[in-house]
Amino acid sequence: MTMTLDKLKLEKNIKKFEEVNEKYKIFSKELLDFLGQDYFLSPASPMKDMNNSFHGGLLDHAIKVAKYAVYLNKSIPESMQESMDSILKVSFLSEIGKTFLFTPCKSEWHKTNLGKYFEYNEELVSMRVGERSAYYAQTNNVKLTENEYQAILNHDKSDEDKQVRWYTTKLGQLLKQATDLAILEEKELHNGK
Repeated sequence: MTMTLDKLKLEKNIKKFEEVNEKYKIFSKELLDFLGQDYFLSPASPMKDMNNSFHGGLLDHAIKVAKYAVYLNKSIPESMQESMDSILKVSFLSEIGKTFLFTPCKSEWHKTNLGKYFEYNEELVSMRVGERSAYYAQTNNVKLTENEYQAILNHDKSDEDKQVRWYTTKLGQLLKQATDLAILEEKELHNGK
């Protein structure tokens, strides 16, 4: 059975996003129009055993990433902290590339036996999520600094990539760590811990 986000929680998440976006001007009108309601309703992953594999999971995940990124930023020395604008921008934009990435799984067997609730949209050109997210942002009138672009582009790359591991900016490191913490929280919530 697919885990779902109840309507009240989804509405609360959308309201929270709208408040943050209004204050920090993260998404341009063009990006909001391009993504539409799909951004609010997209899952964060295709499989039950992954994180937030349910409608509304992507926005729920972005809010958790932002929460942890802000917390982590406040916990480091002030001289190393990043601006709130950049922290929230990369937190909310880093995975917008997932918006059209998944389609509902049609196979009852796969849903029941494997927990595969969504399939990859094969009509999309193959890109990493960070690459697609940066592409969506830039082609829809969202201005990114070089550090914001790098953080978004690299956040889902492996630590085995030496450029990412050793040369990612502070903003990139904050985003990677916040994403990891959000995923841990989501898995614990899913597993009832």
